[in-house]
Amino acid sequence: MLRSLLLFAFGISLAWNASAQTIIDCGSGRYDSELFPDVTVQSDVIYGSNVDANGQTLQLKMDIYQPDGDTAAYRPAIVMVHGGSFIAGSKLDNDVVEICTRFAKRGYVCASIDYRIGIPFPIAEANAVRAVYRAVQDMKAAVRFFRQDAATTNTYRIDPDIIFGGGSSAGAFTALHLAYLDDPAELPSQIDTVALGGMEGNSGNPGYSSEIKAVVNLCGALGNKTWIHPGDEPLCSMHGTVDNTVPYGTDMIYLAGIFPIMIVDGSYPVAEQGNLVGLDNTMYTFFGADHVPYAIDAAYMDTTIRFVSNFLYRQLGCTPADPEPLANTFPTTGVQDLQKADWSIFPNPAAGRFQWQNLPAEAASFRLVDPQGRVVINSREFRDRAVDLSGLPAGMYFIRLMNEKEQEIGQKVLILLGK
Repeated sequence: MLRSLLLFAFGISLAWNASAQTIIDCGSGRYDSELFPDVTVQSDVIYGSNVDANGQTLQLKMDIYQPDGDTAAYRPAIVMVHGGSFIAGSKLDNDVVEICTRFAKRGYVCASIDYRIGIPFPIAEANAVRAVYRAVQDMKAAVRFFRQDAATTNTYRIDPDIIFGGGSSAGAFTALHLAYLDDPAELPSQIDTVALGGMEGNSGNPGYSSEIKAVVNLCGALGNKTWIHPGDEPLCSMHGTVDNTVPYGTDMIYLAGIFPIMIVDGSYPVAEQGNLVGLDNTMYTFFGADHVPYAIDAAYMDTTIRFVSNFLYRQLGCTPADPEPLANTFPTTGVQDLQKADWSIFPNPAAGRFQWQNLPAEAASFRLVDPQGRVVINSREFRDRAVDLSGLPAGMYFIRLMNEKEQEIGQKVLILLGK
């Protein structure tokens, strides 16, 4: 009798554990496309509190986006963090709102969080490092909030094993540091864990894990790329080569373009390090683009959504239906050469045509070459006019500028969007 009761109890336990998992039907389109037309937003959900840079206790709030009418018992979650150089911005910034809305339509539960912002004077490395540290502590509390909810009321029907973390600009800094600054021995010397709290922080929801399943880095940077080790979280990065706010490569970062803060590793060296240590790691380069281009251009946002969606869908064990945009793109020329290139094309990605900017005087012709090496356009009549791409299939192309001697004097990558 006792043996039967034990087996019965064990069976119930197994059944409960099995039910508390996100069931992924890779053929349904869920999480791979926008199946839900509407999204429900619960605003100003309090997920914790902590003392800010001015010594004031601040309530920490998030907006939670859910697919309207969804009946799934357990869903993956995405915790998104806004930008603003750690001195401005909010959970209502248009780029994080758009990202959360679009992913909720795919079936995810998304949270756009506010966190403690502020860099007191003097505006220099020490105070900037502490600002990043406070943001990371708050993001960890937000992740723990969902695990605590899953273990108690289950209000948001989150699978606690599938919580992704990401951000834009300063928010991407935050997500990168949450994932990869995970060894107390690597903490910068400016961090006083007695004054600021330990690495988990005191922002709320103690006793639950703050680990994330993967990182979405949109135009962010890491204090030191060597903090990325074998076995760390998978990484998805997107960044523009002429970003004048957060460096694409390794360079000094300036606050408001005025105050030098510190040398950081941008997305390019971070992704290189990810490849070096064997991470599941993918990168999209916005060639010729400045900071967070998706925040002001719909075509860039569409590319961002699709690239990140494909990455997350693979983390769920599925293969995306749409072809992958330009992935694992590491230029063969030096990063600094790319950042300082004078001529550019816009928009990139392009939807049917592109234009030139700052063409060098020696440019006599250009060639548009597909990934198979076939020249699809070869023209000498290209100055002061847009280039029509309407007859070409979507995909990646190489633009090669040539001089009068048919020598290549510059190259860029163009992404052509589908119709």
